[in-house]
Amino acid sequence: MNKFSLSLCFLLCFHSLIFSQTDCSNIGFELGNITGWTLSNGTLTDDGTKAVYGTEASGATYKIVNISEGYDANITQDKIPVVSGSNYAIRIGSNTEGGSYHRLKTSLVVTADNALFQYKFAVMLANDKQGHADFQKPGFNILITDQNGNQLACSYYDVQLSTPGSTATFKSQTYTNGTIEYKDWTTGAINLSNYIGQRINIQVTAHGCTKRTHFGYAYFDAQCLKAEIKANAVCPDENGFMTFSAPDGFAQYTWNTGATTSSITVKPTLGDKLWVKVLPLASLDKTCELQLKYELKYQHVYNTIDSTICEGESVTVDSKKYKTTGIYTINISRQGICDSTITLKLKVTALTRYSNVVSLCSGKTLSVGSKTYNSTGIYVDTLQRAGKCDSIVTNYLTIVDVDISLEQSDFNLVTGDKAFLKTIARSTGNYQYTWVPSTDLACANCSETWVTPSQSRQYKVYVVSQDNTSCRDTGTVNIAVRRCDIVILPNAFSPNLDNHNDYYFAYASGCVKQIKSMKIYNRWGELIFWKENLSPTDQTSGWDGTYKGVLAEVGSYAYQLEVELNNGLINNQSGAFVLMR
Repeated sequence: MNKFSLSLCFLLCFHSLIFSQTDCSNIGFELGNITGWTLSNGTLTDDGTKAVYGTEASGATYKIVNISEGYDANITQDKIPVVSGSNYAIRIGSNTEGGSYHRLKTSLVVTADNALFQYKFAVMLANDKQGHADFQKPGFNILITDQNGNQLACSYYDVQLSTPGSTATFKSQTYTNGTIEYKDWTTGAINLSNYIGQRINIQVTAHGCTKRTHFGYAYFDAQCLKAEIKANAVCPDENGFMTFSAPDGFAQYTWNTGATTSSITVKPTLGDKLWVKVLPLASLDKTCELQLKYELKYQHVYNTIDSTICEGESVTVDSKKYKTTGIYTINISRQGICDSTITLKLKVTALTRYSNVVSLCSGKTLSVGSKTYNSTGIYVDTLQRAGKCDSIVTNYLTIVDVDISLEQSDFNLVTGDKAFLKTIARSTGNYQYTWVPSTDLACANCSETWVTPSQSRQYKVYVVSQDNTSCRDTGTVNIAVRRCDIVILPNAFSPNLDNHNDYYFAYASGCVKQIKSMKIYNRWGELIFWKENLSPTDQTSGWDGTYKGVLAEVGSYAYQLEVELNNGLINNQSGAFVLMR
């Protein structure tokens, strides 16, 4: 494999003059394409003792994959994501057949900002059931060289399948033509600080078997980091503590303080020196750990903070809260390690305030945000507005309850009688009244009125609130009126001295002054009773059922009345009745 690695190096050095990264913006394919990378391929055969790589041609079998595509389709016993920890990655190599190799390469100039190169990969290699020699099987390798083609320490990774299930750190599952040997995402990293200003070359190769049947492919991703320990702030906090962080994405961290986490919080003094040793995830070589250093030096920092807050909020600087608009200069000293001068330009935006006078009918509700109100009162609510300061809304709510009843809703009158119509409001308010029809009313727009109906009639009263004209109620009055000049006589009577219907008597209303005369005839037309000036209220002034002191016979009789009204008019009335014993 050393000869193969050397040949790859020469090829990479040749192409690096043409295909390179001007920066690390697409080193991890985050543009969704292969900008800055070049792809090539060739046939893969063997001469019976070793693999033979054919002439390298432009292009390769590849796919830019994104995080939404989920998991590799060939691996079913585990879930291997096609992207790990970013948005995009590349799949290089054929996932269906062998007989070829596929290569991905680029180069970049090392700077202080990209001196820590971190890469990761996941590999899927199909293995035969029996018969293929090791050199005929699929494989995968990564090679990083300097500008002279020299392999960088701790940068080379190469795997060539052998007996199924024997490849170190690989898992195995069966498939149609044998087994798939696979390795989940593995992270490697190399410190390029010694190569700042130089160009380094990166080459990734995946190939199937030389007999064309078995595939070999891999997922690859990378990123450029700054090879440094970062302080979370320039100065210690008010208690003298600072937090320092090593780059993320490593399996092991060993600090000179004894801590084993990616970040540590310490109380440093001026001149302290920190270091951390980091080991990549699923490290390709446990001896390839990186060491990063940090020396604490005095600094005076000037910062300007422009802040806009809402009324009621505050900005805290060095444990002090600021709540009003203004420009503040704050000097902070941290134990001789760091002094800072902070200029706070603070603008406080007043909350927006609204007030509403609301009138609702009983049964209706007022909704403000998530709250509802259905009773009279003053309600103050704070409403949140996305991207803006809150609003304070004050609602002066009045519930108008127009609930009207009538003191009496049914009347029985005679012509000339009066009735008093009166509404009763269950709650006080400013109401408008309208009686319909207005005929015979003393007042058609009053809450109470006299009526002298000339005939039977139904009256409706419509009540509307003057505070909210949509709030209203209705009441109904039924008045039955009978004629005043009608005299009512029974159609039968029984003069048997039982004190019940013993007299045949004319019943009259109050507008009848007297029964001026009353005449009764038997069935032969003989006048048997005649009396004048009868009182309309004294039944004993009627006929007692005798004729000349003798009880009259049972049977039919006729009557004639002459009725005098209070207004002096005379009405005549006649009819028939039955005498019973």
